[in-house]
Amino acid sequence: MALVDLDLKLKGMDAKIVCTMHMVKIDEIFVEAKSGIAETVALILKDTMEEAGRALLKIVPVEAEVVIGNNWAEK
Repeated sequence: MALVDLDLKLKGMDAKIVCTMHMVKIDEIFVEAKSGIAETVALILKDTMEEAGRALLKIVPVEAEVVIGNNWAEK
């Protein structure tokens, strides 16, 4: 759900989903974007993940953490 919504919200922006990871307690979405729009894309990503979480997990609090780095090693 979050991936579909995020893809739609990133249309027309110089940003794209490059990787997803699903683990037992953590889901991650990696997005590549130009540095000039990184903050905006980070807010879109956070909001989209939290919206999807609230829609699916009605009574469980969902909070997404977003990290901006210059490469994957800075994750």
